[in-house]
Amino acid sequence: MNKFDQNFFSKYVPEWQELITIIHTHPVNILRWLLVKIALLVILPSVFYYYSISIQTVLPFYVLEIYLFVIYVKIIYDIFNWYNDVWLITNQSIVWVERSFLKVHSDSVNYENIEWVWVEQTWIIDKILSKWDLIVHKIWDESFALKDAINPYKAIDLIENARNNEDEEIENDKFDIIMDALSWVVWNYLDKWKEKSKKQELLEEKIKHIEKEIWTIDLR
Repeated sequence: MNKFDQNFFSKYVPEWQELITIIHTHPVNILRWLLVKIALLVILPSVFYYYSISIQTVLPFYVLEIYLFVIYVKIIYDIFNWYNDVWLITNQSIVWVERSFLKVHSDSVNYENIEWVWVEQTWIIDKILSKWDLIVHKIWDESFALKDAINPYKAIDLIENARNNEDEEIENDKFDIIMDALSWVVWNYLDKWKEKSKKQELLEEKIKHIEKEIWTIDLR
C-alpha cells in the first residue's frame, strides 16, 4: 500500500479503525478496454479523416478535435472509475468503495458478520495473471464480490489474520472485564471488612472505657 492510496482512501475508513491494505481490481481490465477504445474511437476515425478528402470537406478539423477531446475525457473518467472501485481492509471490517465524479457509494461489514471468504476463477488465463473474483459471504445469506481482484489469496490471508486478531482482542476484552469485576468485588469486600474491623475496635475500646468507670457491673 503506497502513501498516495493510504491518504486518498483513509477518509472512507470508519473511525477508530486502522487501514491495513487496499485491494484494487486488476489493471488488465481497464487496459483491455482502453486499447479497444483507442483503436476504434481514436485511431480509426483519425486515419479516415486524414486520408479522406471527402470527409475533410464535410467536417472541419475542429470537429475532429472536439471529438477526440470528448474521447480523452471519457478515457480519464474510466481510469478514475477503475481506480476508485476498491476494497479497504481494516483491522475490524471490510469497506467497499464505488466512486465516480458525481457520486460515492461505500459500505462496510464487520468481521464478526462474515461467514467465509473465497475466490472464483473465470478463465484459465486469470490464474496466470493472478486475477480472480474475491467473494465474501455474510452470515445472513448475503454476499458481495470484487470482480477480477489483484492477488486475492493475499487479500484472504490479510482478512483472516485481521479476523483472528479481532477475536483475540474480543477475548482479551472479555478477560479484562471479568478481572475488573473480580477486582471490584475483592476491593469492595476488603473495604467492608476494614470498616467492620474498625467498628469492632471502636466498640472494644468503648467497652474497656466503661469497665474502668466506678459502679460498672460486667454482665458478660
